[in-house]
Amino acid sequence: MFLQFTFFNWTGRKAPEIEGGIGWINSKPLKLGELKGKVVLIDFFEYTCVNCLRTLPYLKEWHRRYSHKGLVIIGVHTPEFDFSAEFKNVENAVKELGIEYPVVVDSKYEIWRAFKNQFWPRKFLVDKDGVIRYDHVGEGAYGRTEAKIQELLRQVNPEMKFPEIIEYFRDEDKPGAVCYPRTPEMYSGYMRGYFTQRIKPDEEEYYKDQENYKEAQLTLNGWFKVEAEKLVHTRNSRKLTDYVAFKFRGTEVNAVLNPDGNPCDIILTLDDKPVPKNMKGRDVFYDNEGKSVVRVDKGRMYNLISGEKYGVYTLKLYMSSDKISLYSFTFGSCVIKE
Repeated sequence: MFLQFTFFNWTGRKAPEIEGGIGWINSKPLKLGELKGKVVLIDFFEYTCVNCLRTLPYLKEWHRRYSHKGLVIIGVHTPEFDFSAEFKNVENAVKELGIEYPVVVDSKYEIWRAFKNQFWPRKFLVDKDGVIRYDHVGEGAYGRTEAKIQELLRQVNPEMKFPEIIEYFRDEDKPGAVCYPRTPEMYSGYMRGYFTQRIKPDEEEYYKDQENYKEAQLTLNGWFKVEAEKLVHTRNSRKLTDYVAFKFRGTEVNAVLNPDGNPCDIILTLDDKPVPKNMKGRDVFYDNEGKSVVRVDKGRMYNLISGEKYGVYTLKLYMSSDKISLYSFTFGSCVIKE
């Protein structure tokens, strides 16, 4: 995830102090100035960010391998959405994700601004003297990152012994995985989103589907309110007539959704049929009628589509609750070649 494409490289510079979070999880408040002699990995992340979630297995393993050797990982959670700025929601997500290292909740963006950051995820490695020696944006480079961790720890103790470096955990990170062109991230609010219809910002409105589906553009059918950062369904009905539709290119679809109240179900169709079992995401199940369903019970990222068959598809999300908000969609396109 990106706010804008600007980059300030911190390599070789003194790390700013970590100040301004609204609270800490798994730790008392930490200061870099108090961690001299340690190697510190600072990870800017967001718990709804698919790119951040893909890096988590590596961070958790590095914490397991190196925390007793002098590595301190500090997660800096800077929110992208309104609900992910709430401390309790971050605290619950950290627990559910199995994160055991310290996390500071940066809901006021003070740490983000101090590091001149614009990206999720972004990792900094700070040496024993408080100088940033490694600055990496996005996924990947896991072997290189771990090698740098070992190099900086060796500067603290040249006699230290290390395990073999892990190059990949996820199949998609293996050599030989093929990643095809995919639909870019889509947002559901009028500030960053694109629609096939003329919308009325911040007004409840009935929209009629003209079946003019386009890749990376939302088509609405039914009663919705398009706000700056999210799309809100505004009608409570037993009939499944209201939906959001779009074309996408890839193998995987993730959606950031929030129920704004009680849990509710969304019915999914892929090319106007229930999602095939070999394409269903991990958050999808089938009801007694064979419909493909995702139950939205909290604000988070939901995996809707996950398959091996790359292509161009039309996805529709049918909703009947007036308490459901859609924020963004992200896509995957990697196929594992045997």
